[in-house]
Amino acid sequence: MSGAGEILNAEQIKTAIEEELKKASPDWHRIEQWSRARVESDPDNVRFTVDAGHIQRLGAELVGKQDTALSELIKNAYDADATKVVLTFTDYQRPGGTLVIEDDGSGMQDEVIRSSWMRISTASKVDQPLSPLYRRVRAGRKGIGRFSVQRLGKWLYLETRPRGATTGFRVRFSWDVEFRPGRDLNEVFSQIERFEKPADECGTTLKIVDLRDGWSEAALAKVWRSVLLLQPPFPIAHAEPASEQQSSVDPGFAVSINGISRDAKRSEYSIETSFLAQAFATISASIEGDGRATVRVVSPKSNLDDSQEFDKKFLVTGPVSLSASYFIYHPRTLSGMNMASAAELGRLFGGIRIYRNGFRVLPYGEAADDWLELDKDVSRRDLLVPANNRNFFGHVELSTDINPLFEETSSREGLLENEAYTELKQFVRDAVEWAAKRVAAARNRKQDAGQRDFTPELRRPSEYIRTVRENMGLSASSSPDAVQTDLVLAKAEAIATEFEQRVEEQRAASLEYEEMLRLLASLGLSISVFGHEVKGARDALRARLDLLEDAIETVPDAQQKAALERQFAQLRLGSDRIFDIGGYISGLMSKTESRQLRPLSVSGALQRFATQFTVYMNRQNVEFEVDVDPPTLRTTPMHGSELDSVLLNFLTNSIKSMRNARVKDRKVRMDARPDGRFVVIGFEDSGPGIAPADRDRVFDAFFTTTMAADDDGVAGPGTGLGLKIVSDIATSYGGSVSVEEASPGYGCRFEFRVLALEEYT
Repeated sequence: MSGAGEILNAEQIKTAIEEELKKASPDWHRIEQWSRARVESDPDNVRFTVDAGHIQRLGAELVGKQDTALSELIKNAYDADATKVVLTFTDYQRPGGTLVIEDDGSGMQDEVIRSSWMRISTASKVDQPLSPLYRRVRAGRKGIGRFSVQRLGKWLYLETRPRGATTGFRVRFSWDVEFRPGRDLNEVFSQIERFEKPADECGTTLKIVDLRDGWSEAALAKVWRSVLLLQPPFPIAHAEPASEQQSSVDPGFAVSINGISRDAKRSEYSIETSFLAQAFATISASIEGDGRATVRVVSPKSNLDDSQEFDKKFLVTGPVSLSASYFIYHPRTLSGMNMASAAELGRLFGGIRIYRNGFRVLPYGEAADDWLELDKDVSRRDLLVPANNRNFFGHVELSTDINPLFEETSSREGLLENEAYTELKQFVRDAVEWAAKRVAAARNRKQDAGQRDFTPELRRPSEYIRTVRENMGLSASSSPDAVQTDLVLAKAEAIATEFEQRVEEQRAASLEYEEMLRLLASLGLSISVFGHEVKGARDALRARLDLLEDAIETVPDAQQKAALERQFAQLRLGSDRIFDIGGYISGLMSKTESRQLRPLSVSGALQRFATQFTVYMNRQNVEFEVDVDPPTLRTTPMHGSELDSVLLNFLTNSIKSMRNARVKDRKVRMDARPDGRFVVIGFEDSGPGIAPADRDRVFDAFFTTTMAADDDGVAGPGTGLGLKIVSDIATSYGGSVSVEEASPGYGCRFEFRVLALEEYT
């Protein structure tokens, strides 16, 4: 039969393949060539092909650094349920050396080699996110382990011994010869060699021959640094696997290079004992499942233990935790440790790193990486506290399960900078910056360039008292006078602490109130824009309604015409209502924006308000009555929008009260009268009234009896601020607001009291 290199027609190719398949040992390479020739001869179809040299390009582009390649191969051993991985370099000082990577993991069956290892960007780890034996969350995700091998050396000898099997497998790869440019990837075949092995022997060995780069001692030191930081030095709290499948107890994962274990190397650097123990403060922060975030800083050296909840909610990242040690490189803050040694360890290991599924994501925390922009702000003197990256030694924990929006780049060098990443960056930066500033405040240090009139922060009285008691150093041999003094100081400390707690509670309530006022101010701006836009659209819409009315007149079918006229009448009524509301809002906002105070006609204000909400009252089946005596009654100069706000709060509270109580005969009455120097505006309804126990509380901030279900589009769900705002308005004009006895036939009465125009007093 003709050779594969000859030009054959379609029928000849078919015959050649059939004859080759009949052989005891078919030449699959020739069959592949013939099949591809047959496909390429099809004039009606085309397909993509891949140059074999693409494998080399992927190795160089996806895995840019030596330590990244090694990290990826170590992760693969971890994913295979290995308890140890051993790296052995020989003749590595110059290019051409050898690297052997051995692990005791589960190994691979031949079908796994075919379907996963030999498949570019396999989804096997995505489809099976947990390892089979120890249920580890897999660290490798992109299926680029073979590119890491190609990045390191020219030859690979792969030997794998599947757990529980009696057959192992070997495959040889010549990256530069077999995967050369100009050759089709489909033409490259790698033969699997089978060998017998004991069933209890398992693991995978990668022998990488003819290393592309020399490995200097500095390069190995860098590898060691990467290995030490590959997993966090602190324990990682792994979530329980989302599976009921039983797993064996994970014995851990050890790494050694050239006979030196990771634990021994870590002990050599003494990170935990001599470095982390010298931290001036520790920082812990977290984002909960509902987006709520908190941060805490603890510093025994400055008697500091403080925490704060973030104003913003982080709704994209998912649950996240941050742990960090904060260092101040100064002889007085580093007891028992050489300053130069501490600074060097800070240079080597400082920074906030990101760990995903228990393994590090590069380059975060590298010396040249300033992903939080801390170095930038310190260099610009925006931050005056010690807050360079080397001042922090910490990590952020992410996982695939609870932080699914984070994905690593194809090069394994960083995360995709999506919304989740941006939110995480803000969270971590805000947390460490707040902690550093809080430490600076405890040390009476200026925090940032914005503190132009900085004065040292006063310590709490309880802190001064506590310091005095600690400095007394009471012991069993202390005098009775000293003991008595300590008792007095302890009582004073308790009183001071209680007072400080009350002040803090009042401060928190004030901040919450201010926050709500800011929200209401923003809402006011939005309403103002709405009123302006409605007013601007009025003329255009009315013109089109006129055209529509004329068009309806031309409809020949009388029945259809009558139906259209009825619908048009409702449309006209609704549009006029929108324009009325828009005009009303626009007028109120323009009055408010002018900031001009003027006396208000009480009768005019109440009648205008009643007219504006007539349709709403009718829809709620409410009878509305207004009684002002005398009609000429006027208030002291005030904002008209504020009086409207008072009336609207009374109205919405009344509607919700009557609706919740299922009152059938719904009535609302507004009245006004002079009372000495004051104008008294009464507002009463036929609802059940306010319980005596709540009458003094209804004007407190955030006290409310309504829920989201009470929202009808006008009344709203209730914020607990409406009556508080009414009270503040009354007070600002020399008056007050109160709950009074209602008139016969009514259940609840509010009286709003402000100063009258002087001519009425």
